Amino acid sequence: MSLQFSEQPGPRERQLRRKYQNPLFTEADAGVTQQDLENARQDDQADLRQFLEDFQSLVQEAAELKPNTDSEIILAMKERLDQCYTRCCAMPGDHPEIKTAINQLIQIIMIAVRQGATNDPLALSKLDEEDIARQTHQQLHYHKLIVDLLLPDSPINETELLPCLLSETPEAVQTTLQLFDVEHLRLLYDTGKTQLEELKRKGHDLPSAWANLALFENALLEKTDTPMN
Repeated sequence: MSLQFSEQPGPRERQLRRKYQNPLFTEADAGVTQQDLENARQDDQADLRQFLEDFQSLVQEAAELKPNTDSEIILAMKERLDQCYTRCCAMPGDHPEIKTAINQLIQIIMIAVRQGATNDPLALSKLDEEDIARQTHQQLHYHKLIVDLLLPDSPINETELLPCLLSETPEAVQTTLQLFDVEHLRLLYDTGKTQLEELKRKGHDLPSAWANLALFENALLEKTDTPMN
């Protein structure tokens, strides 16, 4: 009997769905059981409850900030809100109202920081750059693979990164590859090519995985202008 995965799973269940009956993973990893699925869902729901508690506490802290609060404390609060946004995107279900609230709090904090930097053009320029960087960073959260990779306790370990990338949609792969430097990209490409060639000898053609591997090569070309052997 095939397993039934949730429509809006959390990070652990998503990773099991990536592995399930996927020849790019080891046989042991791909052999996901019903018990594995139930355990993942329970852990994801526990994380959701903890996230909601942490978010409420963070909102309370933000509400209690004084007008003369030190800028370092304010910026540390903003950093925690950025992390909170990533966690929110990773949780089971969809939470648009919380994402909106997080961004509203960040905007309030940034307004306060800007007011303190009114007479410092360099500081204001850096704040502009930070706003753009945050918007770009949040756009990356559209892809659940990136969200799961950004989690402090990511369910994707180093050995599972490559098969995850080879299994993803082309759009998600292209976006995720932006996160890696040349050395890491080259390692992923070389290892991926070896793995796919081995799987082909075993009867697994996997055309979509080969197409994703080509995206690795394209990403390397863009970064180095050097053709692969």
